[in-house]
Amino acid sequence: MPWGLLGLDRGLGGTLSAMIGAGRLPHALLLTGPRGGGKNSLARALAAALNCAAPEADGAPCGACPACLKVARDIHPDLKTLSPSGRSRQIKMDEVQALRQEMAFRPFEGRVKVFIIREADRLGPDQGNALLKTLEEPPPDSLLVLTSASEAEVMSTILSRCLRLNLPPLPTGLILKTLAERRGLSGPPARLLAALSAGALGPALELDAERAMSDWEDLNLILGADSGPERLSLAVGWVRKNAVEEERFPYLLNLMRLWWRECARLAAAGAGALEGPPPGPAQRLWAPRLEARRLSAVNAALGKLGDSLDRFVKAELAFENYWLTVLAA
Repeated sequence: MPWGLLGLDRGLGGTLSAMIGAGRLPHALLLTGPRGGGKNSLARALAAALNCAAPEADGAPCGACPACLKVARDIHPDLKTLSPSGRSRQIKMDEVQALRQEMAFRPFEGRVKVFIIREADRLGPDQGNALLKTLEEPPPDSLLVLTSASEAEVMSTILSRCLRLNLPPLPTGLILKTLAERRGLSGPPARLLAALSAGALGPALELDAERAMSDWEDLNLILGADSGPERLSLAVGWVRKNAVEEERFPYLLNLMRLWWRECARLAAAGAGALEGPPPGPAQRLWAPRLEARRLSAVNAALGKLGDSLDRFVKAELAFENYWLTVLAA
């Protein structure tokens, strides 16, 4: 388990070790990969490695010295993390300005000051431009680590000034094995969590398996109902139940995308191609109906729902519009 991260590609681990050993780690890194895929953990491991009192032969942190323990507890004075906040999920300008000021000082007790900016794609144009001067003329003894699920969404001017490293998705088999070992999960619940995680271990370990299966069955119940009015009635009840839990919106959108994706797989290649639970009557009902026009309408409805939730359109209205579009498709 290189660098203490499950499934970390050996090539990536070797690259980091070589750069640290040669003293040639760049002043700015961009780590990309699926959400919950270990980017922040790797950034923190780098912070520990650069300040570790007794690093391993490959440059990885020992995990036991005072510096490593302080990084693990998030109290190391030479480690600073910025994350999006507020309903807009943006990184604030005053935090970027404070980071720039802190980077001008030498390390307090370690060898290198490490600044982590999580979800760098949430830097607005003004905040991103404020970072450019620092990226062009970085102070000594400092490292800036940016993370993002999508390189394409990071400002091009920032991209051009960073060394980019990608953390690949974990194989489904490895996620299933880890769920069995750490949570005692197997069968349909484990398959559902693994499929929802999209190759990232974090979400697979954090999701409530019982509730996820209940949510999955809700979708099956709505879409498997015998008549249009019954489907609509069930969908309205689903909206009223879920529209009040704002923190679950990204997960619900992901769940619905997976449901339709599995239907498309079922139609194209049969049940053996599915990633999630075995198909129920509802998916077997819809799979033959997913011709190009209907599939396009469903994808458009999912995209519009995501945009509406990002723009803070009233959730109940956004979900109702989604169901009306899908059930009429």
